[in-house]
Amino acid sequence: MTRVAVVGMGAVGSVVAAGLASTGRMEVTACVRSPLGGLRITRPDGAVENTLIPEILDPAQVSAVEWVVLATKAHQTAGTAPWLERLCGADTRVAVLQNGVEHLERVAPLTGAARVLPVVVEIAAESPQRGHIRLFDRPRVVVPEGDDGARFAALCQDSGITVALTEDFVTAAWAKLCLNAANGAITALTMRRMPVFANPRIARLGHALVEEARQVAAASGANLPEDLADQVIARLRTMPAESGSSMLWDRLAGRPLEYDARNGAVVRMGARLGIPTPHNETATALLEAVSESGEVT
Repeated sequence: MTRVAVVGMGAVGSVVAAGLASTGRMEVTACVRSPLGGLRITRPDGAVENTLIPEILDPAQVSAVEWVVLATKAHQTAGTAPWLERLCGADTRVAVLQNGVEHLERVAPLTGAARVLPVVVEIAAESPQRGHIRLFDRPRVVVPEGDDGARFAALCQDSGITVALTEDFVTAAWAKLCLNAANGAITALTMRRMPVFANPRIARLGHALVEEARQVAAASGANLPEDLADQVIARLRTMPAESGSSMLWDRLAGRPLEYDARNGAVVRMGARLGIPTPHNETATALLEAVSESGEVT
C-alpha cells in the first residue's frame, strides 16, 4: 500500500489525513508532537465522522515514504526539518498544502531529492479543539498540471477531496493570496468573522489590500481580472456568518500568525518589482506586532 505521512495535523492536515485514510488504499500516518487520540470531523450537513489515524511522535521512528503531505502553517515550515529529513527519499513526493506563493522556495531546501508539489488549498475549516474539526464546505485543492499533479489527484480519488489541475498555477496561487490578503488580515486584526465586511470602511480597506496584491500578482505573471478586488469583497460579504479565517482562529487561540506568507509576501514582492503596497505594509506591521505579543485581546 502507498505510504502517506501527514505533517501538520491542524484543520487542513486533519481533513486530508482523514479523507485519504477513508479510501482504504493507503497507510496514513500522522506526524505529531503530542497525541491526538483520533479525529472528530463535523461536516457541513452536521454529520460527524470519527477517524483513528496512527500517530508517530518522534521523527527518529519514521523512514522514507511515497507521499508527504505538509500542512503546517507557512511560518512553521522550518520546524518540520527533522521530519522531512527522514520522510523524504529519492522517490518521495511532498505535497505542500500551505498559503502563499512561495511553496518551492520555502520547502525545497528541506526535502533533499524529493519532488515538491505546491498546492493551493481551498478547505474552509476550523479546529475549535485539538483533533476536532468543523468543515464549512467541501474540501478542494488546486495543483499544477503534470505528472506530480496527476499522481496527487489519483491519490485523493474517493477521499472526498476534490483535486483540480491547472496549467496556470501562478494565477491560481495569486488568486488565493489576493483573497487571503484581505480576509485573513482583517478578521485577525478586528477579531471578527466575515460579517465584518458589511462595514463600508472595512470593505474599502479590504478592497485596497486586494488591489495592491493584484497589481503585484499581475507583474509576477498572474492573469487576474482587473475587477478582482470587487469580486473578492462581494464574495466575502456573502460568506456564512460563522465563517472566518485561519489567522482569526490562530489569534483567538493566542498562536503566532501566518502574516508573512500572506501580506508580507505582497510587500516583499512589491518592493522587488517597484510596486507600492502601503496598505499591506501597514497590515503586515500590525499583524507582526499582534503575533509577537501572543495576546488574544
